[in-house]
Amino acid sequence: MTTPYSLDNAIDTFFSEYTTVSRQQCDAFVKFRVGGGQVQAVQIQGYFSYTVVAAENNKIFQFRVHDSQLDMAIVTQAKLVHPQFVPSCIYLGAMGESRPVHIYEMDNVQGTTYILARDNSIPQPPDAVLRQGNTVKDFARFFAQSWMGAQHVQTSHHDATASLSEFKHKIQLLSQSLPQRYAHGLAKVSQHLPSLFSGALPFVLTHGDLCEMNILIHPDTGNITGIVDWAEATILPFGFALWSLENLFGFMDSKGWHYFDNRRELEGLFWRTFMLEARAVSDEQLRLIRLARMAGLFCRYGLIVDGKAMKGMVGPSDLSSIGYLDAFCLGNEF
Repeated sequence: MTTPYSLDNAIDTFFSEYTTVSRQQCDAFVKFRVGGGQVQAVQIQGYFSYTVVAAENNKIFQFRVHDSQLDMAIVTQAKLVHPQFVPSCIYLGAMGESRPVHIYEMDNVQGTTYILARDNSIPQPPDAVLRQGNTVKDFARFFAQSWMGAQHVQTSHHDATASLSEFKHKIQLLSQSLPQRYAHGLAKVSQHLPSLFSGALPFVLTHGDLCEMNILIHPDTGNITGIVDWAEATILPFGFALWSLENLFGFMDSKGWHYFDNRRELEGLFWRTFMLEARAVSDEQLRLIRLARMAGLFCRYGLIVDGKAMKGMVGPSDLSSIGYLDAFCLGNEF
């Protein structure tokens, strides 16, 4: 179901398809900026960026395509809401006249991408269980910070109304295109979308791509050291980014999705930690949070997106996406 990742192929694809700037030009810019030294590509590259580490000053430099540039106001806000998880970042301008890249310099957060550090053993060995527990608790703290950092958007505001209309449209398209077995879940999400945007849940800064590649963890302890790539972040009612939580409870391979045997314990640990740190979350809000999470799951795995643009819906041949939808959107209580 999954295609093996190749660092060289990812870098080659970025420079051949998304920009006229060369890898050599990007590396030369970094060397000039730091005064020489080695430039090393990070192990996991994004689809719309090229990221390197400058050994001389231990900084990260990221070159992003024009349609995926960072909103520095959003990055600043993310740092305020999540001071321990979001690295400092400055904008250094653009390079290239045709299909340019935008350049960012960031603190080099120590850690390994979660997708590389995760132990995919079932059952997990005791040391992996401890690391996974630390990852889950820190993820709960990240979401608690989000809850506590409400952005005070009025439900009558144009942006809130537009977001509700956007999600109504997405769920309607998914209801028309996905197999019938998802109809009940989609109908329930559609029914309750207005409640999600009514103000019953706080509007929060929401990471738009909180996948395993954008979560950095300490490989020895499992603690989260950074949450990166805020290019697609936006303001939404709390809970839409919780689709990402399932990825801490298992993994996908060529045979499909596999939950860890202690999935329920990890899930309980997340919610206990979240409730302790977020405070004042009512039972009704928890019900709406689960609905927002389900809306996020359907949109994450049911839609085909290219950066911020929606390109269509997944079909029967999209085996990986269908595998995720079957694992997460069938039989779950919400």
